[in-house]
Amino acid sequence: MKLIPTHRSLSAYTRSFWWLLLVMLAFALMLIFYVRSAAEVEHAKDLRFESYILSEELRQSSNDLTRMARSYIATGDSRFPRYYQEILNIRDGKRPRPATNRANYWEILSEKEQQEMSTPVTRFQGGKTISMLDLMRQVGFTEAEFAKVAEAKKESDALTATERKAMHLFEMAGDKDQVSREEARKLLYDESYQHAKASIMHSIDDAYHFMDMRTADLLHDAQTLNSRLRLCFIFFGLLFLSLLWRAQRALSETLGAPLEEIYSLLAQIGSGNFAQVIQVEPRQEASIKAWIALTQHKLAISEEKHEDINEKNRRLTGLYNALSQCNQAIVRSHSEQDLFEKICHSAVAYGGMKMAWIGIIKQDTQEFVPVAYYGVDGKEYIEGLTISRKPDSNGQLGPISCVLINNEPMWCQNFVQDVASFHWYERGARHGWQSMAILPLHKNGNVVGTFNLFLDRINAFDEASRQLLLEMTMDISHALTRFELERTNEQSRKAEGLRSFMLEKINSSLSLAEILRDVVLELEKIIPDSICSIMLASEDGKCLKLGAAPHLPDFYCQAIDGLAIAPGVGSCGNAIATGQRTIAVDLTTHPFWEPYKSLTEQAGLGSCWSEPILSSLNKALGAFAIYHRAAAIPQEFHLHLLQMAAHFIAIAIERKQSENKLRKLSQAVEQSSNAIIITDGHAKIEYVNAAFLTSSGKTLHEVIGKRPYLNQSDRTSKSSYKTMLKALRRGENWHAELTHFDRLGSEHTDFIQVSPIRDEAGQIRHFLFVQEDITEKKRSEERIQYLAHFDALTGIANRTLLEERARYSLGRAVRSKEPLAVVFFDIDHFKDINDSLGHSFGDALLVELSKRLVSSLRAEDTISRLGGDEFVLLLPGIDSHGVEAVVQKLMHIVNAIYRIGEIELNITTSMGIAVFPEDGKDLETLSKNADSAMYRAKREGRNTYRFFTPEMQARSARHLELVNALRYALEKEQLSLHYQPQVSIASEDVIGVEALLRWHHPEMGNISPDEFISVAEETGLILNIGEWVIRTAVTQLKSWHQLGFYGLRIAVNLSAVQFRHGDLPNTVTRILQEADLKAEFLELELTESVAMHDPEGAIGIIKQLYERGVRMSIDDFGTGYSSLSYLKKFNVYKLKIDRSFVRDIYTDPEDKAIVSAVIGMANSLGLKTIAEGVETFEQLEFLRQQGCAEVQGYYFSKPLPAPQFEEFMQSRQSARGGVRLVL
Repeated sequence: MKLIPTHRSLSAYTRSFWWLLLVMLAFALMLIFYVRSAAEVEHAKDLRFESYILSEELRQSSNDLTRMARSYIATGDSRFPRYYQEILNIRDGKRPRPATNRANYWEILSEKEQQEMSTPVTRFQGGKTISMLDLMRQVGFTEAEFAKVAEAKKESDALTATERKAMHLFEMAGDKDQVSREEARKLLYDESYQHAKASIMHSIDDAYHFMDMRTADLLHDAQTLNSRLRLCFIFFGLLFLSLLWRAQRALSETLGAPLEEIYSLLAQIGSGNFAQVIQVEPRQEASIKAWIALTQHKLAISEEKHEDINEKNRRLTGLYNALSQCNQAIVRSHSEQDLFEKICHSAVAYGGMKMAWIGIIKQDTQEFVPVAYYGVDGKEYIEGLTISRKPDSNGQLGPISCVLINNEPMWCQNFVQDVASFHWYERGARHGWQSMAILPLHKNGNVVGTFNLFLDRINAFDEASRQLLLEMTMDISHALTRFELERTNEQSRKAEGLRSFMLEKINSSLSLAEILRDVVLELEKIIPDSICSIMLASEDGKCLKLGAAPHLPDFYCQAIDGLAIAPGVGSCGNAIATGQRTIAVDLTTHPFWEPYKSLTEQAGLGSCWSEPILSSLNKALGAFAIYHRAAAIPQEFHLHLLQMAAHFIAIAIERKQSENKLRKLSQAVEQSSNAIIITDGHAKIEYVNAAFLTSSGKTLHEVIGKRPYLNQSDRTSKSSYKTMLKALRRGENWHAELTHFDRLGSEHTDFIQVSPIRDEAGQIRHFLFVQEDITEKKRSEERIQYLAHFDALTGIANRTLLEERARYSLGRAVRSKEPLAVVFFDIDHFKDINDSLGHSFGDALLVELSKRLVSSLRAEDTISRLGGDEFVLLLPGIDSHGVEAVVQKLMHIVNAIYRIGEIELNITTSMGIAVFPEDGKDLETLSKNADSAMYRAKREGRNTYRFFTPEMQARSARHLELVNALRYALEKEQLSLHYQPQVSIASEDVIGVEALLRWHHPEMGNISPDEFISVAEETGLILNIGEWVIRTAVTQLKSWHQLGFYGLRIAVNLSAVQFRHGDLPNTVTRILQEADLKAEFLELELTESVAMHDPEGAIGIIKQLYERGVRMSIDDFGTGYSSLSYLKKFNVYKLKIDRSFVRDIYTDPEDKAIVSAVIGMANSLGLKTIAEGVETFEQLEFLRQQGCAEVQGYYFSKPLPAPQFEEFMQSRQSARGGVRLVL
């Protein structure tokens, strides 16, 4: 840096400084004179102002005295004389002056101030005691001015005497002395008073004029002097600023920069901050700033050298400290992870590194993963860090891979320039790191990981640092080897402990379940954070059984207990099925666990390692499973423990199975119901079981050492015994059925098996005799053979024997072209007989009937009972004419009186006839057609017979078609309800509706209720359909109420099956509660015939419904056979007149009479009546005349779907001005 001598610059600055100082002194003198001149101007102004105030005060005091005197004369207020005297005292200096002029305005004083005026000293104690004339002298009044003021004072004192006289005169005069008062007033208002007053004011004005002229001149002179001094002051001020600017410019050139910058630069150097270089321009080279820059440059060089030395010392000191801490961590750490974390912390906290982390090669996957780190940005750096050990797209390896492969440390002194670090440059540059060291870590001489260090400066790793870091990694590697040795020893100890533990459990007397549970708990202690279980294979080897899982959730155990054993079915299922170890590291992704993902998530399980439990014959007995809460990869030690545990568990299972088999065998032999004998090779008894002793009546002492013997029967030939002896001599197995007598002489049939028992050499050492008493078995077989063809109750042929004989008879009929008839019949109302007299009576009746039928038929005829009261007759060689005679004969026999016990009974039967070949060519067709004919006979009155016709076949097919379709009608929403209005005759208001069931089939179209209701009752579907009808109707009525059709009620028909169902009242109540509908709005209609089928039962059901608020009515009244006595007992409130009576009410006198009688009877019983089928006005009028209460029919409306019914109601409402609904 080139420097110019600075004394010239300093001389110019010195000259400017002295000139500035001289001008500044002159400027200060001018400032003093100017200030004094300004003070004189202000003093002149103050004297002028005070003179004005005192002149005005003299005038005011004269006026105040006059005003006080006149005010007293005018008001007589005693305050004014007091004010008058106070004014005089103040003007003459006898009392202190008030602090302000406010006290001179006496008439406006407040009451409080008036009280204070009673003590003047207190009021004016803050003022001066001086007369007004003396004050005028003090402010500089001239003699001429003062003479005028004195003259005015003198005249005022003279006038004061007059004013005092007037006030005294006024004071002495009383209220009635008006003359004195008037005289006092004239003294203050007469011309002389006014002239004296004017003279005073004239003198004051003269004094005021003299004072004004004097003070004005004085003020003018002071202001003139002040203006001249101001001009001089401005001149010297401008001269001072000019010189100041020259001095500042000279100083700036000398400094080279503003003073603040110079101060900042000096402070920067003083603080030791040499990083920011001071920039000097060419024109500043001779300035102080240039010297400062030169000083900074030289100090920076010195500081840099010193800092490098200190930094190196600090770095080495830190590394020594880190090495010391590393050695301490090696001694104090209990695990590799603990050591790694402490090493990273020491490298950063003590070694001066910005970030340190350690990565390890995982033994199972050979994947390189970070395991510990420390540093400000360590977490951000490590997160998401993936290190591949494979070459990149350019075929180059990363720095860590190079270190792992070459087993050599890598020192990267500059991220930017070092080609080897380009993989990590971007990631490291984000954190400001510039140098990196990667050092290999060893275990047992093998590279197992790297120690990675980062610094924020280049060339950070010198030779000394490298040696210390290498020494640190060597110590870490020794520690890893020690940890590995300790871990190996600890694992060996645990494995040996587990082996001893399992051997102890296997040799103990514990049950298998207890052994499995103890082993599971022990293994959970050894493997941290594990949940162990043992699953066993079922006896058939098809499914899993829970062996032990004390810490698995109960719901999980229940779910896996019974799972199939198959490849790919969970870990245990696959391990048992394949005999191979199955490791599911992550249950959420493993394909074997895909079906059970939700189960494992609920149980909180993340991984499962399964080891098959194989027997000595390599058969899978079960599986040992180890679960973890999170995904986990097993270590080699864990797999060793798992394999060892599975091996010993297999030994325990096989041992317990052997013990159980031996125990079961012993128990089976001892507790067997068969007699068992074991003899020696010479057939002498060595062992017999309890069954033999019981059957033989011998004691054990009596038979041991003896030969087996049997009490032979004549039914068993002697050759059988000889055959047995020959077989035994040849060492062969022998078995046979032998008949013999027991000790009581009873004959028995035994199945005897004799087997030789050989030793290892094949020599016969014993014989095993097994004697099974099969007497009852033989009898049962004979009974079963009989029951296979004959009915157990009646003894006649059953279906099997019927089919055999039918095949024979039909074959013969085909060959010989002979006729054949099949008769199908049952007993009319047989169910009622069973229900009323009991099933035992019904069985006896069937037996008696069977005897009659058998005795009346030919030998070649077959009568068969199919079940219940259904019978089939097979009549070979009989045509349609012959069978009719047979049937008539049989019906006569059946109708004869039966005497069973003390009961006599007549029964009837309905029969159906089918003839071969016209009505069928096989038994099934003939039976089906005969059955159709029988039902035709039942429908046409019972106690008769009918031949099958083709029309019956069509009807049967239609019936079957309806049955099949009706089963799905509800499910497919083919059923619907239509609603027919019920109208009050009196008011013609709609009071309710009747719900009518409709069925529309997509293929068969609309099906009449008369056709499908009976089918529903026969098949039992009517219960579900009936409940659906009630629920749908109630729900619809509730919605109508909500639409505003309040009070509307609904009538629903009940079928016979539905009414007789015991749960009807509860069902109706539940439906009403679900719909939130009152029971009074539901009316159930019951036909007359259904009610009278079981009157007592009907009374009970109707009573329950009545008590629950449901209304009941009798439908189709007059078509059945009601008893009036029962009608009174029924809790019904309405009778419905059948449409058949209403239809011809004007043409048929009998119908007219019946309708009139029903209405009259109902009215007498207090019941309402409703007529259905009303279609004409004439019908309506007749019913109205007879007193019928309600009607329904096409005259008002046909049955309508719900939407159309709502339109019907709205139209009536519009036409009638509102629909009235009657409750």
